[in-house]
Amino acid sequence: MYYQYILVIKLKNKYLKFLIIIILIIYISSYYVANSGYYEYHKQIETVIINEKIKEFENDIKEGNIIDNKKYLESPIDYTNRISNTLYNISNNGTKITRKLIKYLFKKVSYLMEDD
Repeated sequence: MYYQYILVIKLKNKYLKFLIIIILIIYISSYYVANSGYYEYHKQIETVIINEKIKEFENDIKEGNIIDNKKYLESPIDYTNRISNTLYNISNNGTKITRKLIKYLFKKVSYLMEDD
């Protein structure tokens, strides 16, 4: 019977319940964004654009064209903001904590299972 109380969080304050639910939804959505490859996809696009600019720069040098720094340093539009970066960091930290917790639990279980 005691294990039922461990799994169920009984909170008397409805605002606290609402806050926990919102935090849980934010965590799950940010975890999904981090693990769906969205962030890595945008970093890959940036890498492709940078490589194209490098090739363009090298061709201009070979052809003897006038080199303008502004032409090569144009950055693609960055859609990230503080909220998305914060959620991404929260998701990564949550993943690290979860992995540590799982490793710890498995160490304890393996210790109990060992034959001496």
